[in-house]
Amino acid sequence: MDKASVKERLKSVGSYSELIAFCRSLDAASLASADARKILRALRKYSADDASAAGLIPLKVAFLGNITFEPLPDYLQLAGVCQGLSVSSYVGGYDQVMQELMHAQSGLRRFAPDMIFLHYSLRVLAEDVVWGFPSLDDAQLESARQHILQTVSQAVQFVLSNTEANILLSNFFAPSYWQYGVADQKQAASEAEFYYGLNQALLTQFRDEPRVQLLDMEQALSDFGKRNALDERMHYLAKAPWKEDFYPVLADRVIRHAEAFLGRVKKCLVLDLDNTLWGGVLGEEGVHGVHVGHGDAVGEAFYDFQKRILALKHRGVVLAICSKNNIEDVRELFAERSDMPLQWDDFSAHEISWDMKHEGIRRIADKLNIGLDSLVFIDDNPVECELIEQMLPQVQTVLLPPDPSVYVRLLDSLHGFERVKVSQDDVDKARQYADNAKRAEYQDSFSDLQDYLYSLETVVTIRPAGESDKLRVHQLFSKTNQFNLTTKRYSQSDVERFVASGSHDLYVVHSRDRFGDLGIIGLCLIDKADAANPLIDSFILSCRAMGRGIESAVMNFIKDRHLENGGADSLQACFIPTQKNKPASSFYPDQGFQLQHQDENGTACYRFLSENDFRHECGWITLNTRE
Repeated sequence: MDKASVKERLKSVGSYSELIAFCRSLDAASLASADARKILRALRKYSADDASAAGLIPLKVAFLGNITFEPLPDYLQLAGVCQGLSVSSYVGGYDQVMQELMHAQSGLRRFAPDMIFLHYSLRVLAEDVVWGFPSLDDAQLESARQHILQTVSQAVQFVLSNTEANILLSNFFAPSYWQYGVADQKQAASEAEFYYGLNQALLTQFRDEPRVQLLDMEQALSDFGKRNALDERMHYLAKAPWKEDFYPVLADRVIRHAEAFLGRVKKCLVLDLDNTLWGGVLGEEGVHGVHVGHGDAVGEAFYDFQKRILALKHRGVVLAICSKNNIEDVRELFAERSDMPLQWDDFSAHEISWDMKHEGIRRIADKLNIGLDSLVFIDDNPVECELIEQMLPQVQTVLLPPDPSVYVRLLDSLHGFERVKVSQDDVDKARQYADNAKRAEYQDSFSDLQDYLYSLETVVTIRPAGESDKLRVHQLFSKTNQFNLTTKRYSQSDVERFVASGSHDLYVVHSRDRFGDLGIIGLCLIDKADAANPLIDSFILSCRAMGRGIESAVMNFIKDRHLENGGADSLQACFIPTQKNKPASSFYPDQGFQLQHQDENGTACYRFLSENDFRHECGWITLNTRE
């Protein structure tokens, strides 16, 4: 974006909401530093209260390490606003990592960050390695390696033990030139191997720690260009390692990790067909005339784009088609073009007709039973994209440029598809949504709902959450909206505390039926601080499992476990209304709970007495319980 464009658009902004909308339209990573500073000046006119009123999600980020971080916090604020986050920052003292972590009254501990960006420069931590690698023998290199890893590990463990923050740990970037020169590849103690080994050791050490992510600084700098990113002059003047043009790129990467920690994930990628999945118009070019595959430049670009989309599916992103086309022609193409990476069954929903695309996208959301804000729509037609933005502003709309050679990079740049870790449940998402479509089609053959439910042969297993469930539990807390009685967004640290706590019972709910395994589709968190009157803190069920009585079967289990068998006098519960959880608003009254009071915001608190023997009949569900 040119300077005049940013300046003129900022002049037309008349309110904070308009400024936020402008920021949300930007790609923060591609902003020139001068443009970024203009927008930052505009943002500073407003307060945290303004950000809250605009619906931005607050995020507190602390910076610790042995470099000067400014102006990264400013760029992080801008990158956050572009993704709907209100970022506040704390910068620890230079090379004061352990001092900030060890003292209970340090600025860091008082700040109570949600995420800590921890970055160590080897120029300070291991000066002999950086400047004298050829002079070090094997024992000295191993000693340096152990010192580096122990320093990092100690800091990480202090964070995990003394704060509830997630950690974004920077790995170590290799120098642009080896001290042995081109001979480095032939050395028994190679400088390249030393750096690769350091980063591999970090990867291995923290792979299974859910509160730690690695920011791949080596990849970020290589992508941007180390000579363009590193600022030797500012390093010597102020221990600030990077040129200003690199800060927007780095801030964007930090925000991606933050979104993964927060569980802010888009669930479905909706794609147009002509000139989006292949080059050309199917109705004009024919099945074998459209460009996709090896042999020509355009076809190979679309082929690679499809491969990258398929990789998103394997990451857990559900795929759908919304296209103005003849469905018979499209089916013929998928049937005959087996050379394409994407096939018909890779898509969990298909809306192919001559209807308006916003109507098709609504139907996709209804079929998958997910919110419109969980969708990303990609099209090559600017008119169609503008219409979707007007009719369905909740949907993230992406207009493809004319050149298909940049499509893969554009797809990689999109936010919303990042995850802390890809679980088996994520991998199974597309199959699970396809199974749901089969269930819906199967249900149409029944005139009686009870007959349909019994025919599903549903098996529900309820058990205490264990170590292996932490990631999925955090996903349910972070992403589930419709059947979520309180919509409390607990952190990964909270989940770990609940799993280990004796004052809480955290149950996970697994389901399968004749069509397949739905995976872990729900949870219930019971606060037992008042043992005689335990509180149902959270009750969550995935949209994939709604409408089948599973929620009643789980509630029957809770009543039996805590009242009949646990000896409690009552169960307490609250419903906190949001814009998205209306489907759950009548759940507690329907389960026999009595309203105790309701505040002006609509929060309703209920109680179920032990002498109340009300249970919903769920005879079509086989219930397995484990302690």
